[in-house]
Amino acid sequence: MTNLPPISSQLDALKALRESKLQLKRELNASKASLQEKVQNIVAPLPNTRKKATQVSRLVSNGFAIYEGVRLGYSIISAFRAIFGKRRRRR
Repeated sequence: MTNLPPISSQLDALKALRESKLQLKRELNASKASLQEKVQNIVAPLPNTRKKATQVSRLVSNGFAIYEGVRLGYSIISAFRAIFGKRRRRR
């Protein structure tokens, strides 16, 4: 016969595993909530204000972000064309 541990010790081990699993789930949920909050704070739009200076500042900020995006896209496309384009030098 094989030597099996007593049933009570097996049940204790299972209980310990369940408890550790629940603890890990709690930690993951807390971490997930924290990450979601941080991302929302970064990505969330600014609150709507009636001050002219804030509106102008937001307009300039958005315009600059759009300009940077277009410039980055153009530079990436130019790099791909330089590498894979038809104008590549042939020897």
